[in-house]
Amino acid sequence: MSAELEPPIKRVKTFDNDSELCAKVIEQCKEGIEKSKRNLEPVLSDEFNDSLSLIKVYVGVTKDPKDLSKIVMILNEKIPLKELQHLKRVRKKEVILCPTNFIIGMSSIQEYIESNVVELKDVFQYFKELDVPYSPPKLKKQFKEYNKIWSCNFHPNAYLEKLMSGDFFTLTELNYHKTYMQIALEVSKWYLQNCSITSVEGNDVCKNINSVVIVDPIIQSVVAIAFDSRNSNPIQHAAMLAIDNVAKTQNGGVWFDTEVKETSDRTLSGIKEEIITHLKIKYPSVNFGARKFIRKKEKGVSSDECSGNEGDGPYLCTGYYVYSIREPCVMCAMALVHARARRIFFCLDNVLNGALKSKSKLQTISSLNHHFEVFTGFL
Repeated sequence: MSAELEPPIKRVKTFDNDSELCAKVIEQCKEGIEKSKRNLEPVLSDEFNDSLSLIKVYVGVTKDPKDLSKIVMILNEKIPLKELQHLKRVRKKEVILCPTNFIIGMSSIQEYIESNVVELKDVFQYFKELDVPYSPPKLKKQFKEYNKIWSCNFHPNAYLEKLMSGDFFTLTELNYHKTYMQIALEVSKWYLQNCSITSVEGNDVCKNINSVVIVDPIIQSVVAIAFDSRNSNPIQHAAMLAIDNVAKTQNGGVWFDTEVKETSDRTLSGIKEEIITHLKIKYPSVNFGARKFIRKKEKGVSSDECSGNEGDGPYLCTGYYVYSIREPCVMCAMALVHARARRIFFCLDNVLNGALKSKSKLQTISSLNHHFEVFTGFL
């Protein structure tokens, strides 16, 4: 099934209104998720999938292999390859001297050697230009490809290898993730059938709806739910409302004067009680509610008790999983960064302004002070 909602619409019967039509398409998506045999796909930096990039370097072929150790020691001191440290400097009798752009303004590599490392001016039989890998390999498959061109240094990352294996989640974990995404779809369907939903931008409702479900994986429980409300307020996207609903479970929140319900030791986020009842009936095996929030300095709670998960409430979405029908926009993605979410799952690409895959990959920007993992591929 396509990652867009439009294609399935063409295959269903005509309905009386957009909401009824969209509810039917949502049900098709839920069925598609249920039947899918695929594992979820991580959305990583382009460097994991980009074609091999090369840089042209000068290589010197030594006259006497016994001089290699001395040559390398001198070159590392006089002409260090700071940006190419992933490359081994020597391959058999060949030694990488420098990138070709180092000798701009000089007539030859021989002149460059005589100017910078005069002690090596007579140790090479001849010089040649070669293309070598510009960036270090991230995965074993890249290492094998790069190594065919020039010998590389490589330290495999077991987690990354598993992440890219196509079989990252176990069947049990996959079923959990599918269920939570189906709940997000069910939330939208419920709102369409029980509330007066109008188009956000004059297009049909199906192109604009979105719901978000936030889960605490430690207790396998739904902590917060939200449905897109941009027709009432342009910044009330589903993710923004969901974060606010998480805040309500932590004695915060700014939108909507809804009472937070408490059941035993768990707190339900401030959303319509009817939809919680509906979801509990629809998904009887799913837990709903957050751990009771306790501030670190709350009277009667010792510092030792505060250090553990049960005695120290999280900061917003710290450690939480977020399930969104649609790929978040930049605003929502940044809000999830600030909320410290651990993993983001989305079902449908947001071709126009998706911030995690379609238009950019915000989660790969190294300068951000928090990074979450992103997964898709439900359909």
